[in-house]
Amino acid sequence: MSDQAVPILVYHHVYPEAAPELESATGDNAAGIIGVAQFERHLQYLDDNDWTVVSTTQIIDWLGNGAGLPERAVALHFDNGWLDTFEVVLPMLANRGFAATCFPITDGIEAASAGRSAAVRTLTEGVVEKPFMTWGQVQKLLDAGWEIGAHTATHCKVADRHQEEGDAGVAREAEDANALFRRHLGFTPAHFAYPSGSRNDRTDQLLSAYYRSLRLWHFEWPIHWSFTRADTPADAIDCQNIDLRVSFADFQRIFAPEGSS
Repeated sequence: MSDQAVPILVYHHVYPEAAPELESATGDNAAGIIGVAQFERHLQYLDDNDWTVVSTTQIIDWLGNGAGLPERAVALHFDNGWLDTFEVVLPMLANRGFAATCFPITDGIEAASAGRSAAVRTLTEGVVEKPFMTWGQVQKLLDAGWEIGAHTATHCKVADRHQEEGDAGVAREAEDANALFRRHLGFTPAHFAYPSGSRNDRTDQLLSAYYRSLRLWHFEWPIHWSFTRADTPADAIDCQNIDLRVSFADFQRIFAPEGSS
């Protein structure tokens, strides 16, 4: 069994340096937020140290059937489908020949496409209204080589939804999201990311009927480093959440041999 450990880096917002959201980001308010300069430094580190950005599907093929991966493989994930993923991140990655996986909240994308705002619950901010991408912009991610995964229709905490509404409530989140993906993009995503990491064994079982992989998410401070390894089950692929609280020294430790042993 390979002892390879693949970092999956999860980002949410990447803001221009003068953005008010970035200027006011301190403490817990910094969760999920970084600036362009910090993100560019991350990308430069990957380039300088010969890390190869791979797709989520490549990782799942490696887990499922032993398909080869580059020795230094890393994946980039962007959650929620925020507009800055399209406006800021897409060109930055394109300049380096990188692509990522975006996990959009379909109700938010649908609202933006109709010219409406959408209020969603986030773990650190409560209920907020922020600009989402449109379906046309999601399609442009696909055209640039990105993958699109599912992240529920409403950004609910899936374990809470299961407790409140049972199996039917979880199934409805998947089916409502998938119906919009099929309508606007012509396919159902293969990969799913749990909002806020909220899950249980039964939700894993239910969602595995819809998706090829389920991504966990850790929101712990001090930082909890975790990696996807060759013996990781496809319904438990693991990741690192990256934001302003992660210093560059911490970022480098993700990739150090002692951090991935």
